Amino acid sequence: MLGLFPWHAAGLPGQPGSLDLAVSSYAPTLRVLAHAHSRPVASTRRQLTVALEHTPGLPRLPGTVAEAAHLHASRPGPHMLIDSAATVAAVRAALPATTWAHFACHAVSDFNAPAGGAIPLEDGVITVTDISRLRLQSAELAYLAACSTADRGLGANESINLASAFHLAGFRHVIATLRPLNDAIAAGAARAFYQHLPDGTTADGAALALHRVIRKLRAEHPNRPDLWAGLIHSGP
Repeated sequence: MLGLFPWHAAGLPGQPGSLDLAVSSYAPTLRVLAHAHSRPVASTRRQLTVALEHTPGLPRLPGTVAEAAHLHASRPGPHMLIDSAATVAAVRAALPATTWAHFACHAVSDFNAPAGGAIPLEDGVITVTDISRLRLQSAELAYLAACSTADRGLGANESINLASAFHLAGFRHVIATLRPLNDAIAAGAARAFYQHLPDGTTADGAALALHRVIRKLRAEHPNRPDLWAGLIHSGP
């Protein structure tokens, strides 16, 4: 039950809270954390960026493509899959060579059957099970700018979600969300995160970079923790 709470947001209004005292990082399970610690640090950066503004049958996300374009411009990579190009086959083909992945899109959760959680793409979905079965080499960072990618729900007795699936696939660091995201806030947060992250092939500064982003969002929206408390880091 403790894993359901955004502990980095704890505190009384107008007074210093946990966000002022510590840089937080979450662990889906001890097994997943140990797995992330055991992974080798990436020696190269091969970026995969997936963004869907228009996902069949789901609401439009106007901030996602601009978010992806900014990331691609500042950190070019071999794969940028936008809208109709973001097919299940294309994402699956790109992931084995990917060390850094950024998904700006919808996500769906199934709290009765957590392994059925998924990322909807142009022509289908990639599920938690699909991702967790991958065995990626030198995977470093997965940024999941989608709703509730780290939420396991009240009914699940272990942390099975998209965030833990990307860890099990091999990613050392994962940025994910405990709750639905505001599209505009999510796009701005992602842009700021990469600006704070030092250049290089590793993402070992990811927790601190996200911490700085969240502190700034809290300063801008002090009475709206729903806009900033949902973003979390997990990993070593």
